[in-house]
Amino acid sequence: MKEKISELIKNNPVRVFGLVYPYLLVIGILIGLYYISNLDQLARQKVPVVLPDTTKVEDLPIVAGKIIPAINVTEISQVSQTLIDKGRSLYSTNCSSCHGENGAGTGPASVGLNPAPRNFTKLEGWKNGAKLTQIYQTLQEGIQGSGMIAYEFLAPEEKFALAHYVRTFVPDPPMDTPDELTAIDQMYNLSAGQEVPSQIPVSVSEQIIAKEYESAFIKLTNIRNKILAERNNEGAKIFEKISINKIKTLSLLNNSSDTWKRSKDKLVNVLVSNFDNKVLSSSLFSLSDNDWNVLFNYLSSLF
Repeated sequence: MKEKISELIKNNPVRVFGLVYPYLLVIGILIGLYYISNLDQLARQKVPVVLPDTTKVEDLPIVAGKIIPAINVTEISQVSQTLIDKGRSLYSTNCSSCHGENGAGTGPASVGLNPAPRNFTKLEGWKNGAKLTQIYQTLQEGIQGSGMIAYEFLAPEEKFALAHYVRTFVPDPPMDTPDELTAIDQMYNLSAGQEVPSQIPVSVSEQIIAKEYESAFIKLTNIRNKILAERNNEGAKIFEKISINKIKTLSLLNNSSDTWKRSKDKLVNVLVSNFDNKVLSSSLFSLSDNDWNVLFNYLSSLF
C-alpha cells in the first residue's frame, strides 16, 4: 500500500496537492478566525500614551534690570587679601549654612540634603572642579539636581572673591591656565560688562496693560462727559459735528496728544491723516480756519 501511494505521488504529484488542499484551507480559515476574534487586543496599545502637559507653563520670574560692570579677568584671578576678606563675608552670608564655616559641608542646613554639600577640604569628587574658573562657573550656573543654586545676583567681582575664599579650604588647589581665563572671560563677557534688561512675568504685564487700558478708558469717559455737559460751548459743538464715534475720536486724540497739542496745524494733520468714516465725519473737511482754532483751543483744555 505504501509503495502504491509512493508510486502515485511520483507519477502524478498534482493529485497530492488536491488531497491536502482542503486541509490547508481549513487551517487557513481557523487562523483567520482566531486573528479576527483577537483583533481588538492585537490593535490595542498596551503602553498608555502620556501626552506632555503643555498648558502648564511656568511664568517668567521678575528680574530687575541692572548693569554688570566690566572686570579684568587676569587681574582678578590673582588672589589678594582684599578679595579674600570680601569672599569670607560673602561665604558667611550665602554658603556657610550648607558648607559649614570650615568648608567641610557640615553646615546646619546640610542635614537631609541629597547629594550632600561639597566638602571643600577634599580635592576629590568636585562636579566642575576646584580651579578658580570652575568655581566661578558653578557660582554662575549652579549645579542641576542638587541644592547648589546659581548666584547670578552676585556681581562678577563678588563671585571671583567668593571663589578665591572657597579655594582657601582646598588643599593645594589647582591653578588656571591663561587659556582657561580667556575662555571664562569670553563665556560670560566679563571684560566687556553687560546690561541686563528688566523682565516681568506675562501675567504681571497683562495686569499692567489692563490697568493702563482701564485708566485710559476712565480718562476718555470723563472727557466725553465733560463735552456733553458743555454742549453749548462752540468747541464742543464742533467736536460733536465732526465726530461719529466719540470715544474712538478721543482715543485718537489721546494717543497723539504730544503731536497735535503743538499747534492747530498739527491737529488738522492728525485728524485728516487718520480719517476713518466710521470714526470721523466728512464735515471735518469743511471746517473754516476759525473753526479749527476754536476746536484746537477747546481740545487743548480737555487734554
